[in-house]
Amino acid sequence: MTKRYPSKQKDQSGLVMLMVVGVVVLMIVLLALLLEDQHRMIRQIGNQRVAEQGFQYSQGLNAWALRVLHEDNNPLVDHEDEKWAKFGRPEEEIEGQDDSFSLESTTARSQEEEDEEATIDFGIDTVEVTIDDLQGRYNLNNLISAQKDVGPPVDQKRIFLNLLQILEIGEFQEDRDQLYWNLVDWIDENDTSAGFGAESGDYQVKTKPYYASDQLLSSVGELRYVRGFTKNIISKLRPYTTVLPVSNAKLNLNTLSPEVLASLAGGPVADSSQVDVFLARKEQPGFQGFNQGDINAAESAINLVSPGQGFVKNMLQVNSQFFQINTKVELGDQKVCTRTIVLRPSINNSTLQERETTISVISREQDTVCRELIDSQTEQQKNGDENLS
Repeated sequence: MTKRYPSKQKDQSGLVMLMVVGVVVLMIVLLALLLEDQHRMIRQIGNQRVAEQGFQYSQGLNAWALRVLHEDNNPLVDHEDEKWAKFGRPEEEIEGQDDSFSLESTTARSQEEEDEEATIDFGIDTVEVTIDDLQGRYNLNNLISAQKDVGPPVDQKRIFLNLLQILEIGEFQEDRDQLYWNLVDWIDENDTSAGFGAESGDYQVKTKPYYASDQLLSSVGELRYVRGFTKNIISKLRPYTTVLPVSNAKLNLNTLSPEVLASLAGGPVADSSQVDVFLARKEQPGFQGFNQGDINAAESAINLVSPGQGFVKNMLQVNSQFFQINTKVELGDQKVCTRTIVLRPSINNSTLQERETTISVISREQDTVCRELIDSQTEQQKNGDENLS
């Protein structure tokens, strides 16, 4: 008689069923992973496409701004009422006139008609472009002489210390002196400490060691690496300072602030009220900019900031060569911002008529966060918040 083993057959059937279920589950998991990878790749391609599209829009805005600078009617005088200064910035509406830039295409209609306007949607949420005059701010690279083997210019030191005083940076004079020497050591060409500054040896002992730059600053944000320059100090300095690839940049009387003009005093700031009075002339109706003859009046006002101390000479002019073009493009959730520094060569009366201006791009920064380039990482902030000592 043949023996039967029903329990063994059932066990085998159950094992086969488990294997089939396992294979099906594995296939579903693999399929889900493949779909996820595909979706991720599609999103990446889409983001790259949008980023490239935003960059191309930014390039167009930069080209537009360069054209505005090139078509400046009077490059001998650059002031805040010119087209380049108003470019991209809101103006007071004049009744019956609308010259503002718009991406909307409208059909001419009579005032009685109230039909809906025809519009063209390019999918752009925000388009912004402005031009800043960088010579309305103090160039931090002026703290180093353009001539080699020459110490830091004393007059530039006075300007920097006055600016720190006006902006209430540093509780005592010793604090401001420390910031000055730290910055000088950061940008001078040698690795020998000047005064009480900090050189590479002082930065090598940090948790994340690095060397002093020993060359001109490349941006205001670079100050975060210099000993003593905290995030708060940099934020205060940013509206009044700039970084240009030269160490002898002058200031444009037409675009500088009262704080920067008062910093040209030959001694510590005592009373800057006359500087405010002088610059208030810009608010008068029909003002078309200070000219070369107004520099003497400006220097007289500076003289009263620090009585008996004189002023820093040969620092003022009425036009500019360095400008910054700022653009911002938003496409959905994507943002593209650029900051482009350009050089427009200096022009005098003899070359004004036959001039052929070539505007050069000095540098360009691009980011997708649209913020000033201050490193917000915890370690960098910790380094920036160290004491001056």
